[in-house]
Amino acid sequence: MLSLKAQYTLFGRSGSIAYDKTMYIKNIVGKKFLAKADDKSKMFFEQVLPKLPENAVLKKTLKFNANETLFEPVKDDHLDQVVKQYIMMLALDFEGITLSNMTTRSFQRYNDIVGEKIIVEDTMKRIKWKVTDEYREIAGYSCRRANGLTADSIYVIGYYCNEIPISGGPESINGLPGMILGLVVPSQHVSYFATKVELSNDVVMDKKRFEKSKMKRMSRKTMTDQISAVLSQHMNKETVQFIMELGNL
Repeated sequence: MLSLKAQYTLFGRSGSIAYDKTMYIKNIVGKKFLAKADDKSKMFFEQVLPKLPENAVLKKTLKFNANETLFEPVKDDHLDQVVKQYIMMLALDFEGITLSNMTTRSFQRYNDIVGEKIIVEDTMKRIKWKVTDEYREIAGYSCRRANGLTADSIYVIGYYCNEIPISGGPESINGLPGMILGLVVPSQHVSYFATKVELSNDVVMDKKRFEKSKMKRMSRKTMTDQISAVLSQHMNKETVQFIMELGNL
């Protein structure tokens, strides 16, 4: 029994991870909204920018076992309500819930977008990774850095942990030989870092949302096209592209 317990402690195959998602919101609004704004909306963003903090931290959690990961938001009453309103208004975080199956490489994301509930069904992202010799301690674990490029040419930095041999991570980022405890997306001014890891044989994933037969379902591309069409009525093409990349990690 002691041997089994020690082996489980060394190589955790199920549990939950708390993440801080840090959005460098002043940079986002300044560089992705104000800098691209037309004359009509430029004044609005100029008024908004001084009111914003340098960053906003959103709480997320990842539950995992040997085959699946479930990444979801955590309700946080401490987040400034004004900042929260701007995040919602500018569609900077859809509060999506992502279910990934590493065995079948299937991916589902539940989104509630302006009251419309949608499930995106697709395959997991394929990312080209290059492992480096740089290490960083995250949440008490030694993590190795890898530089990655997604299929849509977004550069990402992942810090993965060999002690948790699950090929998953925040949102739908995956493909490394251990759990990704740190993720940085420079072009989107956003990062995810684990703050606490709890290994447990009793992890429970709430997948009820994905089992509702009447929920509208579509591919990642169809969802992107539909939301882009709506946002394009109010924003320029580059800003809409940024929002969709941010929501499709």
